[in-house]
Amino acid sequence: MSEKASIFQTVQVGIETTPGTAVDADKKLLACSIVPSVKVEAEPFRAAGNKYSSLVSLNKEWTEAKLEGRLTYNEILYLLSSLLSEPTPTLQGTKTYTWVFSSDTGGEDAGNSLTVEQGDATTAWRSAGVRVAGLKFSFSRNEITIDGDAVGEPLETGITLTASPTSMTPRVVLPTQLSLVMEDKQANLATGTPITRGFSLEWSLLNKIGLVWPIGGDPFTVETEPTLEAVLKLATDTVGMGLLAKMRTGSTKWFRLKAVGETIESTYKYTFQIDFPGIISDVGDFSDEDGVYLIEYTLTGVHDATWAKAFEITVINDTSAI
Repeated sequence: MSEKASIFQTVQVGIETTPGTAVDADKKLLACSIVPSVKVEAEPFRAAGNKYSSLVSLNKEWTEAKLEGRLTYNEILYLLSSLLSEPTPTLQGTKTYTWVFSSDTGGEDAGNSLTVEQGDATTAWRSAGVRVAGLKFSFSRNEITIDGDAVGEPLETGITLTASPTSMTPRVVLPTQLSLVMEDKQANLATGTPITRGFSLEWSLLNKIGLVWPIGGDPFTVETEPTLEAVLKLATDTVGMGLLAKMRTGSTKWFRLKAVGETIESTYKYTFQIDFPGIISDVGDFSDEDGVYLIEYTLTGVHDATWAKAFEITVINDTSAI
């Protein structure tokens, strides 16, 4: 019998038609790892007069998965469509598609639930009803990464991995392709001049999906109160220090983080863009980065009544469907 070598523990995903009903996991992501784990809530009981517990009650069991990898112009569609909702892409030209993701501030986001399989040819397991619960994008000139987590139903063991999964060729987002615009009004983002002394930006939407346990049934996912934040590091020049005035008045600042990649066709290029308004909620310590003195701001993402949303993520690629 061969050993269960870690390097061969494949993870595959499939988009479910009915949430919680397992489907073939016929897609293999090459730029992001989704690693499931078993989680339990158990309660030991010790009777009066006894030194040691006499039983353990298993109350809850579920699956959690850690997400980590690199941001791409195409595979990210799977994660965003589970965290938020799957939009209908708009065709531009002959093979360019624009996907626009946002979140309904006052209603449910009907995100895709996933079947996640893990294992090898010897043994494998799966979890159904998996939803991406949170994502964090980290942008700098050193690297661009994604992290997050997902939750789903308990693992089902003794399965066979779906044969011959297909993969996209990852179209990676590179640090050299980034720009960051900061403006006082949303309308100015399209024409705003990118700032030149922004050193890192983390944008995250976390704790968006939770689990509920009914009597006699598997847990199911529901939306919970999310955490929408961004952390921005700027040089302590007039631009960076100027944000202190915005903090003192509780004013909203608008941001556009944009990456533009290779040409798809004609004037259309691979694009990843996050637009969001934020209000400064915390200021970190001054720090040094390669000899430059920086200041760190934490921004709370807010819903803008005129814009009617709290953020918008636009992805342009050559993918017509997932």
